[in-house]
Formats: sequence, structure tokens, C-alpha cells
Amino acid sequence: MMPRGSIRSGPEPWLWLVMALTLAACSSESSPEAEVRALVAQAQTAAEQRNVRELRALIADDYADAQGHDRKAVENLIRLHVLRHRSVHLFVRVGDIEFPEPERARVSVAAAMAGRPVAHADELVGLRADLYRFDLDLVRRGGEWLVRGAAWQPARLEDFW
Repeated sequence: MMPRGSIRSGPEPWLWLVMALTLAACSSESSPEAEVRALVAQAQTAAEQRNVRELRALIADDYADAQGHDRKAVENLIRLHVLRHRSVHLFVRVGDIEFPEPERARVSVAAAMAGRPVAHADELVGLRADLYRFDLDLVRRGGEWLVRGAAWQPARLEDFW
């Protein structure tokens, strides 16, 4: 693990992205905001269980980002991260959720990756964890939210409260 808030090159930020983006399909009775929140929770669970198949299912076929990654590149980064880390514990906070169109969403997610479970934000103080903020672009297709693009940057502890 790197010191809190440090920038890491390599696949870890992409795993966070995909995990945060793992906003799975929800029932039609839910509000779009509740569906997005459920997707983030499902992505968190899949990442902690190292479930590559479930994480891959959350990526849109036309995924693209400013770093030039496409769906296949993100899938490979997920596989690499799972091979490198025997266990992953995530603490996630969903920030702003916007709906520029009915079938599109933007969500900001703060994610802390630690070597042990974290139940509350105050446990992050003094803990060696990687902190990131993801800005995800989501699209709803066939009733399911998928990650269509993402950007990330180091997060601050304040992002978790």
C-alpha cells in the first residue's frame, strides 16, 4: 500500500473505477438515484470478492476515457489487480449524482482501498490506504447502468464525510 492520498501509477485506479462503476441493474420500482447507489454497492462487493466476471459486466462496450483506455484495456487492468492483491477492503462514499439525460448519469465516488476492513470514515485517519475520487459517466442500457467513461484523482479525507 502507498501512503494515504498518494498517486499510484498502474492498474489500481482502474480497479477502483470499475468497482465504483459496478452499478448493477435494479428494479424499475427504484428511483434512478437509488439504482446508481445500488450499482456502486454491488461494484464494491464484487471487488472485495475479487469477482472479475461481475466487474467486467459493469463496463459498457463503448467505454472510453481521456487516457485512451477502452473496455478491453480496463478488463485487463481488473484481472491484473486481482492477481496482485489477495484481499481488498473498500470504504466507499457516493457524492454528487447528476442526470444530464434520463439514460445517462454522472456520479462522484470517493473510494479508499485498505488491507483491512474499514467501517467508518474516522478509521481512515492514520490508516495506510489508497484514496481516490472517481468521476464516472454511466449509461443505462437494457435496464442496466454501465460505466461508459471515468476520470480519477487522489481523494482527501474530507471526501469521505
